[in-house]
Amino acid sequence: MDTITLDIPRAWWWTANDRLHWAQRAQRTRWVRQMAAHAARGTRKHSRADINAYVAYPRQNRADPSNVAATVLKAAIDGLVDAGVLPDDDSEHLPALTIRRDPPTGRAGVYRVRLVLTRPDQEATP
Repeated sequence: MDTITLDIPRAWWWTANDRLHWAQRAQRTRWVRQMAAHAARGTRKHSRADINAYVAYPRQNRADPSNVAATVLKAAIDGLVDAGVLPDDDSEHLPALTIRRDPPTGRAGVYRVRLVLTRPDQEATP
């Protein structure tokens, strides 16, 4: 099991509900991707892995963690591929991705994404 943790300030956080200009979205995507690649350095290589993604918000407000799947999480997982932790993020190399909520960060304006990589469950062959 390997864990990569990213603390992301509000200025770089976005969700599927945000209506950003394409240039802002591209800039944030690039930043999170590079941050994840940097944080993943030194993490062992996986040929396949399941990822449990834990999303933490500054406070215990209502939230929808799945709204970051196509935004922050996609960029972070691409960063793991860039760092060589996974060969690709297709279904062959990343069979399962789950998204859960973590306890609040307790820091105003700071969000956290914690990616926990585990060995995929052995699937029964029919």
